[in-house]
Amino acid sequence: MSSPLARPTTILLTGATSGIGAELLTRLLDAGHTVLAPARRAAHLPARAGLHPVTADLTDLPAIPTLAAGLLADHPALSILINAAAVQHARPLTDPATRPTDLIAEAALNLAAPALLTQALLAHLMRQPAGAILNLSSGLAIFPKEQGGLYSATKAGLSSFTTSLRWQAEASPLLVTEVLLPLVDTPMTAGRGRGKIPAATAAEAILTGIAARRTVIRVGAARALPLIRTLAPGLGARLLRGA
Repeated sequence: MSSPLARPTTILLTGATSGIGAELLTRLLDAGHTVLAPARRAAHLPARAGLHPVTADLTDLPAIPTLAAGLLADHPALSILINAAAVQHARPLTDPATRPTDLIAEAALNLAAPALLTQALLAHLMRQPAGAILNLSSGLAIFPKEQGGLYSATKAGLSSFTTSLRWQAEASPLLVTEVLLPLVDTPMTAGRGRGKIPAATAAEAILTGIAARRTVIRVGAARALPLIRTLAPGLGARLLRGA
């Protein structure tokens, strides 16, 4: 079976305004794909052939089914969903700067929004001969960090959701892939952690994994985490606690 990206196709990409999402956007457009990019700051996206910015707030969960239905009606060739949007508030819960609205938005964008987009598009994507769903997870799904408990929990939830989704779709040609990322140098991680890889490196690894039809794409240092979890879980916890 060929790669979902072997021929120009239509892709729904969240998180396209910055970080890994922005790097994926550039590469997908350069390869001749059509990209639908829903984002609150969609107006800031570059004017490029094949790009369709859509102003949308993915933390407005009740609006997502209508958003997805509209995109599908306007772009029936849609065959790939990439859930790359995420936010992290890396502060203690006791920090006065940590507002309840921040936690609600974090859980909504990181986990509930991908689930709702998937539900709205799944039946259509399962009928595509080269359909795919990619969910960008994190090594923090395996070992959580101290100052990002909710972010870690949403990534663990997204990982579990992706596995279950793969089982639901296994009778169809749909490729369901989890991307397990290490610490990546993006605006979200500014001022935190060491040993970050460039967002461009992560994007290239993701596209290479899609081309190989991998169901799990482990990027950089994240490749070692499953083994560490088995052989030295205490070490993994210490390494990522302060990530």
